[in-house]
Amino acid sequence: PSMDAVPVVVPKPDESAAEQSQSSSQTTTAMIPQTKNNDRPEMVILVYDVAKKKNIGTIIRSAVAFGVSKMLIVGNKKNLKTFGHQRTRDFMQFVYFDKFERAVEHLKKNKFTIYGCEICEDAKSVVSHPFEGNAAFIFGNEGSGLNQKALKACDRFLYIPQYGHGTASLNVAVAASIVLHHFSVWAKYPETSRSGFKFVVDETKKIAEPHINFIPTEKDLKRKARILAREERLKREAAEAKAGSAASAADAADADADSGASSAPKSTSATQEDGALALGTKRALETGSTENDSRPLKKQKLPTVVD
Repeated sequence: PSMDAVPVVVPKPDESAAEQSQSSSQTTTAMIPQTKNNDRPEMVILVYDVAKKKNIGTIIRSAVAFGVSKMLIVGNKKNLKTFGHQRTRDFMQFVYFDKFERAVEHLKKNKFTIYGCEICEDAKSVVSHPFEGNAAFIFGNEGSGLNQKALKACDRFLYIPQYGHGTASLNVAVAASIVLHHFSVWAKYPETSRSGFKFVVDETKKIAEPHINFIPTEKDLKRKARILAREERLKREAAEAKAGSAASAADAADADADSGASSAPKSTSATQEDGALALGTKRALETGSTENDSRPLKKQKLPTVVD
């Protein structure tokens, strides 16, 4: 879904702590791009307490594939690790909240039903599509699942049925992919077009400002500076290599041209001149004459020796 950004309200330095807290909440809400009204329910993910970066990266990839509009991240100074996203991160909107409660407050205010993916007594099978309206999904920690804070925030619970007997649960990224797919089918999201053996990637759908309300630390800024410096170095090296290749190609072309000129067949007149020169040289060697002409050699008569 496409989105329109709302202007940002920045807290003033002289506000009291309580006022700053309220203003911070309003600022975060104001900064969140609003999804344009359409006829289909919206789907978002609240990322909380997922520890492994490869799982977050895989969840991002699945979220982009199945039509998630935003990912809400708890911790606005947290440098989100997205290993494994396979270049899909540029197509996702990330909204950062300093506290879990503020993220939940935003979802409730905007009429999202919060679904927890957990194997608990009152959970409904995701296969039955027990969805209603806009949905926000919370997926638990890899080892302990949803903590008590997350459990209390959920309106409903989902579980994924299993049919084998060798594992107690699924990987969190795998579970997220299954749940997101079921919701997109239920919500009747339009299927992405295909080309050959792949789905079509629409570069125009990239998010211009993907990170909302993120406060970079000094470490983040240094890391970004290193990345930019490395990119500039790689561009410079590529340009130098390209220029070197062009110069080498030009030198090779010149060498080929010189070689072609030296090996080219001589004209008839040049051949005749070379023949005459060679004949003259031979005559000079035999007679001791330095005259260089092309007259036919005459047989020399040796002087008679008298004793």
